[in-house]
Amino acid sequence: MTFLWNETDLIQATGGTLSIHQAIHGTGVSIDTRTLRPGDIFIAIPGENSDGHDYIQQALANGASCVIVTHIPSQFNSQLPFLIVSDTLHALTKMGIYARQRFHGKAIAITGSVGKTTTKEMLKNALQPFGKIHAAEGSYNNHLGVPLTLARLPSDADYCISEIGMNHSGEIAPLAAMVKPDIAIITTVSSSHLGLMKTLDAIAEEKSQIITALSKNGIFILPETVYDFTLFEKRAMQYHVHLYRTGLSEKADFQIQSINLGADYSIFKFKTVNEIFSVSLASPGQHLIHDASLVLGAIFSLKLDLQQAITALHQFTAGSGRGEILPLIDKTGILLDESYNASTLSIQAALKTLTLLSPKRRIAVLGDIFELDEHSEKEHLSLIPSIIQNSDLVFTCGSSMKIVFDQLPRSIQGKWCKNAEELIPFIHQQLQDRDTVLVKGSHGMHMEKIVRALTQKMNQRKN
Repeated sequence: MTFLWNETDLIQATGGTLSIHQAIHGTGVSIDTRTLRPGDIFIAIPGENSDGHDYIQQALANGASCVIVTHIPSQFNSQLPFLIVSDTLHALTKMGIYARQRFHGKAIAITGSVGKTTTKEMLKNALQPFGKIHAAEGSYNNHLGVPLTLARLPSDADYCISEIGMNHSGEIAPLAAMVKPDIAIITTVSSSHLGLMKTLDAIAEEKSQIITALSKNGIFILPETVYDFTLFEKRAMQYHVHLYRTGLSEKADFQIQSINLGADYSIFKFKTVNEIFSVSLASPGQHLIHDASLVLGAIFSLKLDLQQAITALHQFTAGSGRGEILPLIDKTGILLDESYNASTLSIQAALKTLTLLSPKRRIAVLGDIFELDEHSEKEHLSLIPSIIQNSDLVFTCGSSMKIVFDQLPRSIQGKWCKNAEELIPFIHQQLQDRDTVLVKGSHGMHMEKIVRALTQKMNQRKN
């Protein structure tokens, strides 16, 4: 059996001290006892609401091979496998850096206001024919998620895919430096986090910092329509990296042609310098074509077989809360589950997909978009044309979406409520056979409660 971490590597990486001299055979790394598997190394990280040191007993009971701590609590025997460090979060970061240094495959980093996780999952699919892939779980893209992804990186992997997120200025550069990508991808620059960053210029500047971690002659891929393309172009020249753009125009290095969208497919042509490839995705939505073109640009840059990657990419399906299509529990219609998160741009894209899917009534269920602060009213109101064009009936929740709801034509007004849970009975009352329902809102709006109430799959999972 191959071990991810032994005692020598742990000590070298963290500078910590083992409580006892014994062999450590760590098969994984965990910071959460709820998902810890036997053999995992548990890192007791203090958080805002709880301290990992309070869960040491649970970690050991679940089969942790070693527990990384700042101190051994008095109730525990020092003969247990503890690694003592000065700071457990720093220890995780050091483990991530150490694991990246011993990895000799190709590293790809993805950032962007919208579409990071979908693009990561697509790339994971597309790389399947070419070797062993390690990718970030879920949306592990912050100061915990990035080093944790790297700490879990097997040294014999061929490809490592990391997500890099941000809320504030100064976050991307250190995370990208940890990843040291060979290829960096930016999906979008949009109004996500506008409340914290204040301007799109500031968001673009922060996103561009991913370029600083690329090695000389590294690869940077982005859409030609990205906000402030010139900024990214200048930054790429400054750091001597190769920039490739995807898009519809003939100027694009990877051109998207002949788009054909349907209820259960997205088809397009992908043109490189010398060839044109037919691409078929098994999920609907023009935004998925945008993401797929970035992925195929990365495959081309890695000098891999594009046709093999395209075949593998066809197996991609949208994940839970990110475009998954589910059957309604009481009616014959379907639900488009976009409940994981929301921005102005992603809601507009989801509404277009709703129209693609719907054979009958299009029902939009929308919750507030967070992190917009003084820009909130303007950003929410900007959705009205898309909502009117792509919806037959609209339900909303949250204080910001009330402003939107009140300005919609009465003919499409369903109901507004304070929160997602209150909306559920009103939606149930108005559902008809063959309806298509879109559910989308910021993560903190808990729109997944509506998904659970309306869909068979989620109800089965809950039971």
